[in-house]
Amino acid sequence: MEHNELDEKTRRILQKLSRLPRYMLQLHGRENIAEFILHELGKQECFNLDRAAYVVDNPDFDCLKGIAGYARDEEYGVIDKDIWDDPDSFSTHMKSCSYNGKVREFKKGSHIKQGLSEKEIVDQVAKDLGFDNPSYYSWPIKNDNHGILLYQKHDLDACDCDYLLDGLCLMGFCPIY
Repeated sequence: MEHNELDEKTRRILQKLSRLPRYMLQLHGRENIAEFILHELGKQECFNLDRAAYVVDNPDFDCLKGIAGYARDEEYGVIDKDIWDDPDSFSTHMKSCSYNGKVREFKKGSHIKQGLSEKEIVDQVAKDLGFDNPSYYSWPIKNDNHGILLYQKHDLDACDCDYLLDGLCLMGFCPIY
């Protein structure tokens, strides 16, 4: 029985991930597409995260910048409205979210340019953004940038699979502001 539940959850996650590129194209030109993606990935129906922060390290411009933050307690919850159907409402909501604001205000010099290891970068970002021992993914993105997602799962049984990284790689195509 458990195996079927896992298969159903995986199927649901893959359906969400397969729709994201189409939704991203619908929002072309918006500055906050990464917030949309991160919100979708964090929801209970997907990867069930409590909190997540997406940052990008750009050694060429000596910048480590927060791009989007997700917190379960600040999740967009307008009944009968999907974030993709009413992007203006979602964007307004995200501007009012204190955790997303904290992440978006985060800016330091490039930790890669300083020669820090991946672990040292994660530890410093985690400290600045209030994480205690977060899980994380890091991956290369376009223009020699480096994406990092720090996250905390809602429960220990939450999916910890490569599908999350597949969703995160889509954020590498989002504009960085």
